[in-house]
Amino acid sequence: MELEPPSLNIPLERRERWGLRLLSVCVAVVAVAALINPTFAIVFTASAIVGLPVLYLLFFPSPGSRVFAAWGDFGRIAFYLVLFGYIALSKSVLVPIVIGVIEHVFLV
Repeated sequence: MELEPPSLNIPLERRERWGLRLLSVCVAVVAVAALINPTFAIVFTASAIVGLPVLYLLFFPSPGSRVFAAWGDFGRIAFYLVLFGYIALSKSVLVPIVIGVIEHVFLV
């Protein structure tokens, strides 16, 4: 008795394009917001530039998260400390810097 179905010789590729979909939605929101309220579009763009990489790493496993997972509970605590530290840093430092760069580049 065979427990496994026979192979169909079809390569199984993961075609997850959630990152690209999320990025395209953010670009569409920025384009629409630029027509309605340019200030909001600048702030949303800066927040997306700073926040999307962390969001992507949070939802899709990476080699860095596997290192934290290998440490067990201490790794989970360390991961969340690093995550919340980055969020606090981005709110008070990174987003204002990116807003300044965007305003300098596009509004000069």
